[in-house]
Amino acid sequence: MRLRTYLSIPILMLGAILVASCAGSPSSPPLDFGDMSANNLRYQAETRRSAGDLNQALIYTDKLIELHSAEARAMQASLSDYPPAEGVYSYKALNGVGVAYLIRAEILMEKGDKAGAREAYNTITRDFSYAQYQDGGLNWYKAGEVAKRRLEEL
Repeated sequence: MRLRTYLSIPILMLGAILVASCAGSPSSPPLDFGDMSANNLRYQAETRRSAGDLNQALIYTDKLIELHSAEARAMQASLSDYPPAEGVYSYKALNGVGVAYLIRAEILMEKGDKAGAREAYNTITRDFSYAQYQDGGLNWYKAGEVAKRRLEEL
């Protein structure tokens, strides 16, 4: 009888600690891949990263890369230079995949995975160098150039 009492107290304490630790932590919203478009997946990745949910952001970048890399590679192969400003929006897959790799690299850097970040940046410079993206304002950035600068900083 005494042994049973000694065992039940630590088990109850462990259970209370687990419940208390879960109660205070914010839960991640459920994954929503929506229409699976490059724009939607990019938006979700950026939103989750901004909210500090790096693991979910990586899930969205991985899904974008998985679904749109083939089309992005074909777009990249069709170009010999950056597309003109008026045509940049027609390269949604290329731009989305390039940005997904940038987001992925930045998250991996935050997590201390320099080798993984280096691989992501190299993938951009090698396979998606003509990808472009716009910040919240009117500024356009070239993913290949950003990736080269980041590689130099590593």
